[in-house]
Formats: sequence, structure tokens, C-alpha cells
Amino acid sequence: MMLSCVSCDLTKDKKECSNQLATLSKCIPFVGGETKIPDSTCCNNLRKQINQTKKCLCFLVADRNDPDLGFKVNATLALALPSICHAPSNASECPGLLHLPPNSTDAKVFEDFAATYEKGNSSAADVTGTSTSSSTRLKEEKWVQVWNVGRILACLLLSICMIYI
Repeated sequence: MMLSCVSCDLTKDKKECSNQLATLSKCIPFVGGETKIPDSTCCNNLRKQINQTKKCLCFLVADRNDPDLGFKVNATLALALPSICHAPSNASECPGLLHLPPNSTDAKVFEDFAATYEKGNSSAADVTGTSTSSSTRLKEEKWVQVWNVGRILACLLLSICMIYI
């Protein structure tokens, strides 16, 4: 009876997380290892919703090998994402949030990451292979903003030209 209740909660949590993780879709290329740095929208959304998505990020890592997921997840990159985006998180909380047995293989993934990256033995830069200093990140975010403004201005200019032609 207790096992079915836990299973019920797990199913409910996963359904809730699918909605919450949809807002973090811009993070998929990063956690899949396709990009070196997360998209600025990814980080902005993560920082805004870290309290709601913390458990969901844990689920994402725990389910990383599930073929139904539809995309690749690199556990190290996914667990490093909050740190890289400057969102408060702690991977060592995941086994408790997911009700994992302490000595399970899944719990070990989170514990190993926490031991390596959250204790100051390494930095987020080491995970991605790129520098993630705040000044570098700010410069990258500014260029993304400049690029987006430039695209908008080009579209406006083109539409004005089309009116007068």
C-alpha cells in the first residue's frame, strides 16, 4: 500500500514537472551537450523559477536514460546548470526530494556531483569547458541582446521600406 502511494506521488510529480520544465526548453541544447553555454533565456527562467523547478531538475537527471524523454541529458551539465546560471540549488538535496534509497545508483549520481562540484573542488567553468566568469557571461548576454535588437530594427526598417515601395 505504501509503495503504491509513493508511485502515485512520483507520477503526479512527473506530470507537474513536465509543465514546469517546458518553461526551461531553452536549456535543452546545453544539458544535451550541444552548446557550451546555456541560452540567456534559459538562465533567466531558471533563476525566476528555481524553487519550483529544483525537484524537476532532479527528475530530469534521474530520468536521463529514459528513451521516452526525447532528448539527451548530460547529468553533469544538468546539475551544473543552476550554478552556471547563478540560481541557488544543491544537488545533494535531490535524493531526498525524489525519495531515493540512500545507497541507490541514482542517489550516488547526485552525491558524487555534490561532492565534486558543490564543495568548491571545481567550478562551473570546468564542467562546460568554457569560462563562466560573471564578466564573460555579462558580455555574452549583452551581445545576445544587441543581436536581438539589431534583428528587430532590421525588420522594422524592412517593413518601412516595403510601405514606401
